[in-house]
Amino acid sequence: MYEKGIFDIEASDYNDLISKTKISLRKKNFQYKKLLDEVEKIMDTYPNLQLILEDNKEIELSKKECKMLQKLYLLDLDIRNLEEQSVFFLGGKEAYFYFKNIGILKE
Repeated sequence: MYEKGIFDIEASDYNDLISKTKISLRKKNFQYKKLLDEVEKIMDTYPNLQLILEDNKEIELSKKECKMLQKLYLLDLDIRNLEEQSVFFLGGKEAYFYFKNIGILKE
């Protein structure tokens, strides 16, 4: 059965496609999973960071917590980079099949 690709979906469905890509990354990419696990470990170890980032609380942080907040920021950059790469390559793959399907590319 043909699964809808990037060029076959409504604009509102792109978020679902990106979410599926992230789920696939977590299952298949060891580096991505390792980064997410590291973020989870830091958030569990430093609950004040969780209060700031998830609950939008104003809290004074210790030097160690500030250091961990910086580390979370860097981890987030790495995570986003992997996600953006994955979405970029998904777009390239989908473009190939789309162009092939409409006859622009020949075997």
